[in-house]
Amino acid sequence: MAIIGIPSNHLNHPNPKHRTNYVDYTQQNYTAALREAGALPVVFPMGSPEEAAEYVNSVDAVLLIGGQDVGPLFYGEDPTPQMGETDRQRDLFEVAIVAEARKQNKPLMGICRGAQLINVALGGTLIQDIDTQYTPENGNPIVKHDQFPVKWYEPTHRLDVLPDNFLTGTLGDNPIVNSFHHQGIKRLGTDLQPAAFASDGTVEAYQSSDASVRAVQYHPEMMFERDKTHLRVFQDFVDYVNAQK
Repeated sequence: MAIIGIPSNHLNHPNPKHRTNYVDYTQQNYTAALREAGALPVVFPMGSPEEAAEYVNSVDAVLLIGGQDVGPLFYGEDPTPQMGETDRQRDLFEVAIVAEARKQNKPLMGICRGAQLINVALGGTLIQDIDTQYTPENGNPIVKHDQFPVKWYEPTHRLDVLPDNFLTGTLGDNPIVNSFHHQGIKRLGTDLQPAAFASDGTVEAYQSSDASVRAVQYHPEMMFERDKTHLRVFQDFVDYVNAQK
């Protein structure tokens, strides 16, 4: 059974329930999807970069999940006014996790923020705010990439899946997916290539040349219980991890 590590998010602001008793957490949809795909999920509590090697060594692969914006200082930019909340501790920890996963030849998968973080950790850059900083080169209008308040599991825009990548034959050529992000991929990092685009030309999925790194911008974990097609994203990753063991 593949053991998949998931670096946690954390509540780092006082709130009515926990006050200042801060909490590390992972949404159940991620762990449920991995379990249904036949893997054993293991959540990493928020840690320091120095702990990354031991965490990665304890698992077969790593899944990086959604959450805050990635701090633009990590890709050489200052924040624009449209920047959302960032979490430097989480960024530092997850950048170190990515570096260790590559060093130890452990497969990586990213979802939403996770896709953006992996890209940045591998030398790529981000569009800090698609609505205000991106102009489609293909002449199409900008897609609504943050569908809130539409329900999480509702599909709202299509993808154009390229041939010969980890999504080929998994979701079909033009799947309809959900979307909850305002940032996007600007320049892909080292050894990364696009796997799918939105109709406005923004990168919606990518992979490394050997598919050991793969990422999607949408949230399949929020869709798979109502449409098992989206479980294939996890199943294909788990199958790949098992084949590498």
